[in-house]
This record gives sequence, C-alpha cells and structure tokens, in this order.
Amino acid sequence: MDQAQLLRLLDNLRSPDNSVRKSAEAEYESLSTGNSVWMMCSLSELCAVTESPQTMQMGMVLLRKLFSSKSNCYDISDAQTQRAVKDLMLQVLGKAAFGLQRALAAACVSALVVKMHGLGQEWEELWQSVFQILENAESAHQLKTICCEIIAATGPSMASYFEAHTTKLVIGIRNCLTDPFVEARKSAFDALVNVAMCRPMPELAELVPLMLQVVQDSLNASNWDDAEKLTGKLADGVANAAGLFAGHTSALLQGLMEVASTPSVGAGARHMAIEALLTYCESEPRTVRKVPHFSASFLQLLFEYTLNPEMPDDWDEKGINLDGEDLEEDNDDTVGSSGIDRLASALGGRKLDALAQRLFIENIHSPDWKRRNAALLLITYLAEGMSTVLEKHLEQIVQMVIPAVQDEVKYVRASALDCLTQMSSDFAPKMQEQLSHAIVPAVMRCLGDSVPAVATRAARCLDSFFDQCEESENEDDTLFLKLFESYIEGLCVSLVTLLKQTSHGFVRDDCLGALSSVISTCKGLLKPYASHLVPVFQEILAMPETPDTVMMKCKAIECTTLLACGVGREVFAPYAHDMCNYLRDLLNHLARGSKDDDMRLRYVLRGWTCMTDCLREEVTPYLDIVMPVLISMMNVECDTEVENAEVGDDDDDDEDEDGKVTTMRVVVPGVGVRRIKLHTGLIEEKDLAASVVSAMLSYVGKSLGPHLPQIMESAVKLISFQSDSSIRESGALILDGVMDAYDTAGRAQVAVSVMPPLLNQFAEEDDLEASSAMSVVISRCIDDAPTLVSPETVNSISEKILGVLQRAMESRTESLQSQLEENDDDELDKLKQEEEEADALIRDTCDLLDKMLERASTVFAPVFNTTFIPVLQRMLEGNEKDVMVARGLALLCSLVEHAPDHVASLVPTIVGSVINFAQRHEDADVLQSAFYLMNLLLQYFEHHEYPATQQFVQQVHGIITRYLAVQRKEEYEDATCNAISTAVTLLSLYYQLLPEQEQTQILARVVNSLPAGGDKTEACRVHERVMMWVVQRHPLLKGDETQTKAILLRLQAADADVLNESTRAQLAHM
Repeated sequence: MDQAQLLRLLDNLRSPDNSVRKSAEAEYESLSTGNSVWMMCSLSELCAVTESPQTMQMGMVLLRKLFSSKSNCYDISDAQTQRAVKDLMLQVLGKAAFGLQRALAAACVSALVVKMHGLGQEWEELWQSVFQILENAESAHQLKTICCEIIAATGPSMASYFEAHTTKLVIGIRNCLTDPFVEARKSAFDALVNVAMCRPMPELAELVPLMLQVVQDSLNASNWDDAEKLTGKLADGVANAAGLFAGHTSALLQGLMEVASTPSVGAGARHMAIEALLTYCESEPRTVRKVPHFSASFLQLLFEYTLNPEMPDDWDEKGINLDGEDLEEDNDDTVGSSGIDRLASALGGRKLDALAQRLFIENIHSPDWKRRNAALLLITYLAEGMSTVLEKHLEQIVQMVIPAVQDEVKYVRASALDCLTQMSSDFAPKMQEQLSHAIVPAVMRCLGDSVPAVATRAARCLDSFFDQCEESENEDDTLFLKLFESYIEGLCVSLVTLLKQTSHGFVRDDCLGALSSVISTCKGLLKPYASHLVPVFQEILAMPETPDTVMMKCKAIECTTLLACGVGREVFAPYAHDMCNYLRDLLNHLARGSKDDDMRLRYVLRGWTCMTDCLREEVTPYLDIVMPVLISMMNVECDTEVENAEVGDDDDDDEDEDGKVTTMRVVVPGVGVRRIKLHTGLIEEKDLAASVVSAMLSYVGKSLGPHLPQIMESAVKLISFQSDSSIRESGALILDGVMDAYDTAGRAQVAVSVMPPLLNQFAEEDDLEASSAMSVVISRCIDDAPTLVSPETVNSISEKILGVLQRAMESRTESLQSQLEENDDDELDKLKQEEEEADALIRDTCDLLDKMLERASTVFAPVFNTTFIPVLQRMLEGNEKDVMVARGLALLCSLVEHAPDHVASLVPTIVGSVINFAQRHEDADVLQSAFYLMNLLLQYFEHHEYPATQQFVQQVHGIITRYLAVQRKEEYEDATCNAISTAVTLLSLYYQLLPEQEQTQILARVVNSLPAGGDKTEACRVHERVMMWVVQRHPLLKGDETQTKAILLRLQAADADVLNESTRAQLAHM
C-alpha cells in the first residue's frame, strides 16, 4: 500500500457512510495485524508531513493505539526503525504544538514515552527539549503547554523518572504557573498533580502556594472563565493528590472559601471552589477538623447557598428525581444542599452540631419562607451524616418540622415532607417506634394536598416511614405493629383514593410505593383489606404496556406479591393462581426477548420470592420456569475488569453504555494508573438473582431437588465474585440453603465439593458480612463431613484459618493503639467501629476452631496446641478487654471438652488462668466461660490424675459460694446457671473433699437457686443431675426428706424447655 492508498484509507475511516467506514475498519485491522511495524512507520511519516488536520488527527488516533501496552509493534522493531519513529514523532510534536491537534499529539507522544519506559528505554532527546522549554520562562506558551501535557500524561507511570529530575521539574512548572496564558497554567496544574499523586515529593508541595495565588490572581482580575477553569483543576488536584496540600491546609481552605463566599465571583468558579473544599474534606477529614472554625464557617456558607432556591415553572406537576440529577444543576441551592450532605458525611456531627442547631432553630419559624425552607433542607441533608448527634434531639426536631407540612407556601410543605422522609430512614426504627403518633396522621392529611408535587411527597414519606420499619429488630413484635393498627384502614383508603383520582403518573407510582411498604411492614394486619386491595392492583396489571404504565405495573406486582406473603396462603388463595400465571407469562416474555436492563424482570423475580413464601410447596409446578432464569442470571460473567490505563484514554472513562458499565481510574502508588470497569447493570441483576435463590431455598429447598446441583455450582462461583461483597455473602447463604435441602449423605457430598473454594475465599475475604456467612458454611462442612479435617489437610486448613485470625488480631491491635493516640471524637467512632468489626471476625474464626475441635479433635488438637496456643495467650493477657478474655476462655473450654487427651501439659496453666479470671473479672460473659471451664476441669480430674485437685476444689468452692451469695442482674443469668452447674458437679464428684459445713452451705445455695434459667442447655443438665440426687438418694442429701421435697418443688416449677425428657418423666412419677 502506498501513501495515497493509506490516505484514502484514513479518509474512509472518517466516512459518514456506515458501510464505507466498516469496510475501512476491516481493511485497517487486516493491515495492522499483518504488518503492524509497517503501519506504525507509515502513520508516523504521514503525520509528520501531512498538512491536513483531519488526516493528522486520524493518524495520531491510530498511532496512539499502536503505541499502547496492548500492541507490540514498537517492541519488535529494530533499533533503526525505533529511532526513525522517534524522530518523526518529534516532528509531529513541533508541528502540532501551535495547532488544534496539540493535546492529541501530546497524548500520542506520551504513549510512546511510556512504552519506551516499560522497555527500559528513556527518550533523552525528547526530555532534553521538554526541560529546555520549561526552564526558559520566555518560551512560547504553546510549547510550555504541550510539555506540561506530556508530563501530566506520563507522570503516573514514570514517577521515579521525574523524582530523579525534581529540580528541573519544579523550575519548569513554576514558570508555567506564572505564564499569562491560562492554558499553560492549567496544564501545569495537571502536570504537578499527576506526578504527585503517585510519588509524594516535598519539592512539589512547595508550589502549592503559587497554585493558590494563580487562582486568586484570576479572581482579582474578574476573569471568571479562567478562575473557573483553574479552580476546577485545583479540585481535580485535591481529588487525586490530597497529600500534596497537607502542609498548606489552612491556606488552601482559606483561599477556596474566599472564592466560594464572594458573590461577585462567577457561579462556575464558586461552585468549583465548593467542590474542591468538599473533596478535601472527604479526602482528609482528620486534617480539616483540626483547622479552627473552618467546619462551622463552611456549613454556614453552604446554608446561605440554599437561601435562594430556583424552582422550575412546572414544579407543581413534576415528580421527584430519584437519580439526583436535580442536584447537578448549576444553581446555588442545589450546590448548597448536596454540599451539606457531603460535609456532614465527611466530618461527622460533633464539629457541626452547635451551629446546625442554631441555624435550624433561628430559621424554622422565620417570616421569610425561604429561610423556613432552608432550615428544613439543612436537617434533610445533615440527617445521614449527623444521625448519631441529631438523634439526641430527635423528638424536638420532629415536633418543629411537623407544622411545616401545613405551611402556606407549597415549597416549604414539600421540603418538610422531604425532611421527614429522610429522617424516617436515618433515625429508624426509633422514629417509627416513638413518634408515629405525631408523624403518620400529619403526613396522611398531606395526601389530600391540592398541589401534586406535595401530595406525591406525602406518599413517598409514608413509603420511607413504613419501609424502614423492616430494619427494626422488633419487626415481628406484635406490640410494635400495634402502633400502626389504628392507621391501616385510613392509610389504605387515602392512598387508594389518591391513586384513583390523580391524573399524574408519578403520583400513582408513589402511592403504590407507599402501599407496598405498608403491606410489607404490617403483613397480617392487612388481612381484612386484602379483598379490597387486590382488585385495585389487578386493574393496574390489566392496563396496556406503555412507557407510562411500566413503573406503575411493576409497583402493582410488588404490592400484590407482598400482600400474598403478608396475609398468607389461606387469605390470598382466591388470587394465587391468577398471580402465579401472570408472573409466569411475563417471565416467559422477558426471557424470550432482550431482558437487559428491563426493570420488570427485577419485580417479577422478587414477586416469585413472595409467592414462594406464601404458597410454599404449591409453587413447585412453576419452578421449572423460574429456576433456569435465576441460575442463568447468577452465572452471567460480569466481574471487575482491571487493565492498564492507556495514556490519553481519559475521555473513555465517561463511557457508560446506558448506565450498564461504570469505568474508573485508580492510582496504584509505584505502579501507575489502572482502569477498572464495573458492569453495574449486570452486577445488580446477579445480586438480585442470588438473593432470590437464597430466599427460595429457605422456603422450598427440598422442592428444588433437580436444580440443586446447578445452584451449588453457581454459588461456588458467587463466593469468589470480587466486584460485590453482597454477592459473595449470598453465595455462602445459598450453599447453606443447599445443605439444608439435602439429606445427611447429600450434605456430606456437598461439603466435600465446596470446602476447598470456600476456605480459599474465606482466607482472603475482607468484608465482615461475607466472611461471617462463609464461616458458618465452613463450620457446617466440618460438621457434616468431619473427615475433611484429615492428617493430609489439617495443616493447610489450619494455616488459612490462622491467617484470618492473625489478620483480625492485628487489625484490632492497631485500632486499639490508634484509639489511645486519637483525640478527635469522630475519628474515635470510626476506630471503635473497626475494633468491633475485628472482634466479630475473631468471634467467627474462633467458632470455626471450636467446630474443628468438636468434630475432628484427634487430628486437629495437636495442631491447635502448636499453632493456635500463642494466639490464645494473646487473648488471655492480663490487660485484655473482657470480650477477648471471654473468647479465649471459650476456646479453652472447647479444648478441654473435646480434646481431653491433648491437654495434660496445659492443665496447670489452664487452672491458674481460670481461677485468676474468675476472681478478677466481673463481666458476665467472662464469668460464664470461666464457670463452664471450671466445670469441665472438675469432670476432667475425675478421670485424669492431677496433684493439686484438692486445692482446685477448694478454690472453686470459694469462688462459686461468693458468687451465688450475691443477687445478680438479668444479664448474669447465663453466668449464674453455669455457676450452679459447676456447684452441682463439685458436690456430685468431690463433696467428700469438703468439710461438712461447706457441703451444707453450698448445697443450700444450689437448692435456693433452683430452678436454673438462662443457659438452657446447662439448666437441663443441672435439673437432671439434681433429680438424680433425689432418685438415687445421694449421700449428700443425708436422707433429709424436707430437702428432697424442696428440690422437687423447685424442679416442678421449672419451665418445660429447661427440663429434658428423662427429668420430666422422673418428676411425673414423684
């Protein structure tokens, strides 16, 4: 192919004719694949000599791809060819620097620079020219700009190179920052940040004051366009290299505050300054909190931004934008609102509490509606980030918000309802439990508001209020639901009335959303209204399929199916067949077509979950249709894709393929930038399918027999899905459900299949919920197939579990140490949360060790004694917290109980530890474990000789006697039960070692403590053994009939669940 033909090919690649362009793409692909080196040389030469901007642009686009890490044409070229290409690219650079192709030329050359750097080559001619231009303050601004663009593009991948040339780099960037042309200054900002974000250099940080001055100079000159561009670059710098500004925090914040708070500054620049401030708060919250008065000043400024809301002309008849696009509009009130939200989430509540309260109280009753509105917006957007602080004033705040739902100004009414909506989520379930009497009636009245935008917010408020009830631990408590019983009829009537009367689709959607939440929470309380509600929903489901009815019909599916599982099979029976057929037909329709991103699929699948819950085994005929779809969705390949971020591909990050794919760039220090692609749409569907399958297994697991092997295979893949921890958690829950569905032999087979991948993922898992779910299944595997822990596998299994335990212990230690050194209350909260998460992981891991000792002690105990005892010793150190001591003692209990033949050498140490902890600690959990361990040791000494048994008996007697002599609170009920059990063992086995007076004393304590409660397993043992004293006329009782009758009377008063079958039988014959 000659140059003319190549020119023609490039022209065709830009052709508006699709067929011509496709043909050219195929021809180019064939040529570049067949001889990529020739193509690289030809394009380089063409770009160097052509006078056509279009040809040059297309040539450089293609060259950049040839220079990328995915192509090796430069790598395989000989030295002469490489030198020729570099010379041609230098010509291209010089020609493009003064034209429209400058940025593309810089990207193209930068790609080659990074390629060479990866091959261990440095382009000395280029860098000599770059630094020569930059070090000369008189160089043309176009040349400075393109040089900075090259540094910016190569900085993340070549930080080590620039570190070796720091002096030249600093001089050059300083010259560009003082250049009168804004393009040079912008590119200097980029160069500085892109080098600093991968390799912190103190010399670069010295340029920060100059960066701030550059922004200030543009403001002083009232050059709003330049100010906006430079402030935007500063915001990018804060986002990508916050550490660069660490030594200049006060100056940075002060400078940006001046920009953001000056009304005469253009809106774009002010908003960019707000963005930079918020980003820095999010990146460096600890540093920001230490700047005096900044937090309050920034909140005050953001509040003032909300004082002049801009409302569209059609506001009355607009719904609420759930995607938050309204907050991206270029006006002050939306910037202020979103800023308040982000500030509170970043800094926490303590720094903002005093001012927030004052602003709210001063403005909520203001005669100016805009100030009343701003006060409501303040609470709405502070609520999530400040929930811990605001919760103390919850009732007072709610009582001041509720009158505003009847405000004379419609915007204020709407903001008050939005406020209650947000608070219903952030303060659940306290708000629902304590303030429903004030909130529900007030919001119900607003359903009749003449302004659709207000009425729809009332429905959304009820939706949120009732939806969040499901998060309450008292969800099934009838007393909790009684709070709502008196409102149910009125709610249903009001919502259905508005649903039928309104002509606005968004209002109907929100009414159905509110009904679904009421149904989901109140469940069986809806039984009297089911026959009235279902026809309403059926009428909607019968509507034609149009874009306007899709969401409404989805909500109707949700309402109907939630009602089915709420009111139960008997009440819903008249409608069950029709609803299942509707779901079946719609699922078939969706499965046949392109179901990608069709919201109906999600509602249909969740609907099947509800119908399965309602109908149980009656749903079996439909499973052959539902399960293949679910399994297919779980098996979709959509995990995270990580690749090198190619030089110049920044624009590609904006590609989102209709919201289905999210792409982001992540800096890996010392490595460069990586490009991460998340298939968000597919991940959401995969997550939904996994959660639906998990739920269906819990309802009809045994009916899924034919599908169980495929479900298990899919679940094994889910537990290693890296993009979403909730999917990994669902995978573990599904495996748990699959094991439930099999018989004993089947469970053992499943255990053998899933244990290796499960254990591997558990060893690497960093999410607490997923890790906890996995530990449960691993424990079940060991329980159902103990031979998994064999001489061949025990070391490998132990190594993985030890790794998890040590990682959790180290994380906990770091958190505790940081807490000692931390004075910031908000940071302390985060550190305590980290400690709690580490404690939970330690608990789960110790539960696994307990199961291994229980089910495979012969193989595992020797490994435990050599591998885990050092960790156990750390748990039982004298300065440890009670929670860790209790955990350590529980492990010792497992060792003594399940591996008695492997503890002989440890007995003196164990005895000393348990006596020490029982004497020194008052924590209920520690005492429970200590008493149980004493009990086990007493039983152990019955069969294993121990020289100090008599001394141990005396020590136990003293501890137990003193403990039982004191009246304890309810939290000690389990500990007390174990103390009684230990006393019973002591008297049963060692009464002869006690003086008669002590025998009588402790026996009286035991009898007076009957019946035992709390720990039901131990209580059953206590009652059984004491019953045997009576039946076998134990010498301890000395034939005392009064004592015997007292024991029998107390045992007869025991609850049935603390008496085993033999004890109940014995009592019946007495």
